Amino acid sequence: MKITNEQAEYLLRLPKKVVKNDMLLDKLTIDQTFPFNARYELVSEKDDEFTFLWEIQQSRKNSIRVSFHHQENDNKTGLLRVDYNSGHKNPEVASEHVPEKFHPFVGKIFSNNEHHIHYHVQGYKSLVWAIPLTIDKFEIKELNDGADFNSTFANILKLFAKTVNIETEISVNELLL
Repeated sequence: MKITNEQAEYLLRLPKKVVKNDMLLDKLTIDQTFPFNARYELVSEKDDEFTFLWEIQQSRKNSIRVSFHHQENDNKTGLLRVDYNSGHKNPEVASEHVPEKFHPFVGKIFSNNEHHIHYHVQGYKSLVWAIPLTIDKFEIKELNDGADFNSTFANILKLFAKTVNIETEISVNELLL
């Protein structure tokens, strides 16, 4: 199923809950590990036609390379992804479906230290369009290898859940190093 930009926005706005053992969770406690890799199934009570996936991946080789991914899971359509410390290249050509916020970034090559956020764009492969986090409303712009890494990671995890409208209350037991 190909979805429009408007349908992708609708899916992002749908309130969702984490599902575990066929139960909708009101609360979820996540234990931070290294490397952190987790997948959570999500559903919306408001529109049960769709299922969703929330995935977090941390590189074993480069601990500050982290990706927060959200997709409609039946058709594997990516809806949103935030990448820290990871490179990317945007398409060279913008069709009429590419929102204006992407226009300055046609063909842009993001270096590993240019944190960025991917959105669904109609007519393109899943999540091939990104903009710098510095110009997006996603509030946490940096993830660095400092003393506050674990707390920042936990805050990003919770902010991402809020951004994709996960209603399950998320708490994180931070990794103590």
